[in-house]
Amino acid sequence: ASPKKMRALIQEALSADRFRGRRVITRLPSADARIMPITYHAADDQAGEAALVKVISERIDGDLSDYVIDYLPIRPDSKSEDCLAIVAVAERRRVIDYLELLRKSGLDVERLEIGPTAIRRLISAMSEAGRQENVLALNCGRSSSYLSVISGSRLIFDQEIRFGEMRMLDDIAGALEVTQDAARSLVSSCSFAPAGITMRQVNPGFDTDASGTLQQIVKPALLNLADEINRTLIYIASRTRGEPVSRIYLLGSLARWQGMEQLLGSLVKLPVEIIPNPLKSFDRDNGHSSGNNESMPEIAVATGFALSGMQDDGRD
Repeated sequence: ASPKKMRALIQEALSADRFRGRRVITRLPSADARIMPITYHAADDQAGEAALVKVISERIDGDLSDYVIDYLPIRPDSKSEDCLAIVAVAERRRVIDYLELLRKSGLDVERLEIGPTAIRRLISAMSEAGRQENVLALNCGRSSSYLSVISGSRLIFDQEIRFGEMRMLDDIAGALEVTQDAARSLVSSCSFAPAGITMRQVNPGFDTDASGTLQQIVKPALLNLADEINRTLIYIASRTRGEPVSRIYLLGSLARWQGMEQLLGSLVKLPVEIIPNPLKSFDRDNGHSSGNNESMPEIAVATGFALSGMQDDGRD
């Protein structure tokens, strides 16, 4: 909203650490890009692309030339002619405005990407060599979240859901009749881990009585989230010949809520983990570890962008 402040922020960030060069990989602000799974009918590649374009044109307002569109086809696991693609759509003017903003801030944009691609690249880099598993990443934002499923090195599913940190804070603020800022402060002093679960060390200074109250307030919203996750698990099983999702990685804003992974795990009946230190993925080929296992979910997507060029692009 303020190009002058944006330029100042970028210059401050670049001078604050050991950055070199000005080339960047970036993504559009979440509000400016729409990511959606689209099923289309394809007898062959040429007919499939035409069919996909037709479906996209029915999903958006206006002419296709008014948009920047990219898509990632998902390889089908059967001989069905029904195919799936993850499609990213953004208004052309918004893309140009964003690129111009970064250019005027002294940055050279190498390319635009989407969050799910970065998450796929990161989880693939963090996986044990030779281990094939299906992992669901839940990336929680302020108002919306994304469910992404990665199978080995492939992104096989991505969907936006109407669930975010703001809804949880609104529920707490409304139930306790406090401001949202007060609700956020209360969240930081409590643990959401259910009683008897000690998978993640709980700060001894946390208010245990308030923790129980907050769990009861947020549980209805989390049950709705669990239903969304379970529907996704059923769909993924249908596309992978019954191969289940083995774990869920939690990242984004809710990953900072102490004990949230344990509470969510108790509802979905699957292991839920805060995504480990993303920077460890850079140590893998060197055969040594930085020794820092601290979870840093706030840099997961950025690290996935930084891994670009160190792996194949994951396209099918």
